[in-house]
Parts: sequence; C-alpha cells; structure tokens
Amino acid sequence: MSWERINFSGATTVLVGSDAFTQGLITQMLRAFGMNAPTICETGAAAKTHLEHHYVELCIFEAVLPDMDCVELIHWVRRENKSPFRFVPVVVLTSYTQHRHAALARDAGANLIIKKLPSPHLLFDRIAWVAKASRQFVETAKYAGPDRRFSILEPLDGKHRRENDGTAIADMDRAVDRNAVSEHSPTRAFST
Repeated sequence: MSWERINFSGATTVLVGSDAFTQGLITQMLRAFGMNAPTICETGAAAKTHLEHHYVELCIFEAVLPDMDCVELIHWVRRENKSPFRFVPVVVLTSYTQHRHAALARDAGANLIIKKLPSPHLLFDRIAWVAKASRQFVETAKYAGPDRRFSILEPLDGKHRRENDGTAIADMDRAVDRNAVSEHSPTRAFST
C-alpha cells in the first residue's frame, strides 16, 4: 500500500480519559502531527455531551473511563448516534494486554486498539493508517463499525518484525454478513 503525504493540519480530535499524564503526552504528540489540540473529556458522559454538539475527525478513548467502559461509549458512537459522526475513526488506548479486552473494543466498532502509551512514531503510523485505509462501514444486528475483515501484506513502515508479518492478517470475524457493507467510509476525514 502506498502511503502518500497526509495533512493533519487543523484536524479535530476528542481525547477521552482521566489520566492527566496520558492526556498531556497524547496532546503533545497530536500537536506535533499538526492537529489542533484535542478536546479533553475526562468521562464518557462528558464525551457524549461534547460529541452531540461538536464534529470531530478522530476519537481517542482510553479503555477504562471513570464512569463507563470504552465499549459503552463506542457503542453509543456507532449505534445510538444516527448522525454522520457515527463513521468517525475511533482509536482505543489500553494498558490491558489480554486479547479479550482488545476484542471487546474491536467488536464494539473501534478502528484500532493501541497499547498505551504509544511512541509518537507508532501513534502517527496508526492514525495515518486509519486515515488512508479503505475500510467500509458495516452494520448488522450485532455489529456497527469498520469492516473487520481486512489484510495488509506490508507493514506501515515497510519493515517486517516477525516471521509471519509477510502473510495476510487472519480474518477476525467471518460471522459478519458481507451484504451489510455500507458505502460510507469512516476514514476519509483527513486530507491528502
């Protein structure tokens, strides 16, 4: 996949989480990428209020929030909110390493799950991937979010790190109905 230059200038982001240290580091990274300083919401309820009244081009949620799990907030973004905002890319930061925690966020409709705290290089690569990857929006009775069935044969930076990196990523969920693909793509918010 060819990665052309991405212009993050002026992109709006909401960062949801109560960890001040994480907030500060992620804010510095996003500003270094050329984005506006993110709007910071410390709770899921505050994020819902903000998102009901402001458009953003990227959501970054911590996995555990003081008043709810990020899964509940993602579900609200994808299912209960019927505006075009429901297609916005959602990145989850988690300190949990168990597969089940990542699977819950993925199954709620998150675009990516990143172990916190990411390096600036990793965060930039992941946001760039979300901005450039063509993943259609899928909506079924049990799932709403970016199509989870995708494969990339080359890593973002072109450097393979494991023996199996050259093979396609395994299908995450074959149970999603292929006929439920929407024409909406949540990944076109950033300009190129």
